[in-house]
Amino acid sequence: MITAYIDFKSLDCFLAISPILKLADDCKTPVRWQPYRSKERALPTQVANESVTQTHHRVRRESEHRLQQHYAKLRGLDIDPSRGQIDTSVALRWLAGLEGDTSSFISRLFTAHWIDHTDINDPTFLEALTANCGLTRLGSDVDLDSIEREAEERGLFDAPTFFIEEQMFMGRAHIPLMRQLLADEGNR
Repeated sequence: MITAYIDFKSLDCFLAISPILKLADDCKTPVRWQPYRSKERALPTQVANESVTQTHHRVRRESEHRLQQHYAKLRGLDIDPSRGQIDTSVALRWLAGLEGDTSSFISRLFTAHWIDHTDINDPTFLEALTANCGLTRLGSDVDLDSIEREAEERGLFDAPTFFIEEQMFMGRAHIPLMRQLLADEGNR
């Protein structure tokens, strides 16, 4: 099983969804989707007398932003980066309260947020999508902070992060390694 920690406002998470779903399908492995509020960092601006550390952080964040946009364009996606600044806590709590295979729900919610610019925190929208995906909602009293604390105890500090057993994979760049690990498990 793959345990995937995601946040709907994370462009990196959105870009990882299709490859993770393909990996799961190819390896006949279920995915357990878990909420985790990512810490979206604003692009730093250059300042006079910028320290080496400040320069490093600014250049790295600018590079990450360009790389995200590059991969989005390669997939034919026109992405509005401001969507990454929207708090998606309501949708994440909703996800944590669902029972069943939530992969279709996840995929549709990411598309609604990033492509259709839908308010994914709207309970009416979430109820309709839940019904459309054939899922059941267990309850609304989800403690997102507890879920995140448990994840952080496992070493997680941002999304997307994936676990196969106790192996942690931070970011979508590790999907080929995850594929190899799952293939090796399947050959045992």
